[in-house]
Amino acid sequence: MADYGKKVFIFLILVSLFLWLISCLIGDEKIFLFINKKLENKILDNLFFYLFLPLFFFLPLLPFSMLFKKEKKLGFFSLISGPLCYLIGNLIKFIFRLPRPSSILPARILGPWHISPFSFPSTTTMLAFGFAIPILLKKPKIGIFLLFLAILVGFSVIYTGYHFPRDVFAGILFSTLMSFLIEKIYEKFIL
Repeated sequence: MADYGKKVFIFLILVSLFLWLISCLIGDEKIFLFINKKLENKILDNLFFYLFLPLFFFLPLLPFSMLFKKEKKLGFFSLISGPLCYLIGNLIKFIFRLPRPSSILPARILGPWHISPFSFPSTTTMLAFGFAIPILLKKPKIGIFLLFLAILVGFSVIYTGYHFPRDVFAGILFSTLMSFLIEKIYEKFIL
């Protein structure tokens, strides 16, 4: 792993652990209700539906477009990393079996999606970071933009009532660890 990659890895791990600590100190439910209820407004609702949601679909399009350019391996790696993070996150959900916010709090749900009964970790966040991190490591200028989109995804799943903050922070942590593990395997066996 290059020096830049180590710095990104350490930074993302520290940020996710710091946010998790803040969540534990303040209270996950308090932070959730603040984001989900207190920040509720029509502008954010519209931003979610007309900006954040379409941007989420942009996350896999960029790696996919790389398949047709000189960055084929990077695009392929990102397209493998995102769904793999998502699948492993779903396995983790069935181990922990922690309930969704709406089953224990008066959460405001925005959006018509079918959801599993479990929330920990946020697999949507894991998918987004799984797409973004590989590109961030190799193409930082593009990767920063994708990381920003992944952060918006994490915020959105809290704002819309589907996940607690701890779910998102765990999703960031798990997808960071998995992306770097996948990168090591990828470098050893494919490059």
